[in-house]
Amino acid sequence: MEYRRTAVIKLDTPEGADSLLEETVEQFKYCANTASDWCWHGDDGYHVTSKAKAERALYDQLRDETDLTANLVQKGIRRAVEAVKSGVERLKRGENTSQPYFSADSAVYDKRSATFHRDHVSLHR
Repeated sequence: MEYRRTAVIKLDTPEGADSLLEETVEQFKYCANTASDWCWHGDDGYHVTSKAKAERALYDQLRDETDLTANLVQKGIRRAVEAVKSGVERLKRGENTSQPYFSADSAVYDKRSATFHRDHVSLHR
């Protein structure tokens, strides 16, 4: 069985790094919202809920348009696909829903987009 935990931590950023972190978060939200828009409307009029299809369609564009690492671009696309899947499930049950929109200041980091040390973490852009 796989367990996942989300750790909410206060960041102690070096002087001058705040603006870089803010820009990274904005670019991550841009990736997620671009993917949400594409997936919600689809390339053929249907909602796209395939991570692979969304990544094939959007990855190169979003890598060119942002300064994010490959992993952060993929995580942004995947966040949107999961939210669209949720919306599609609601629609199937006859519930009201709308296209996902990401406004919270967050980004998804894992071992490929961050380096975890004993007493600190280095985030990659």
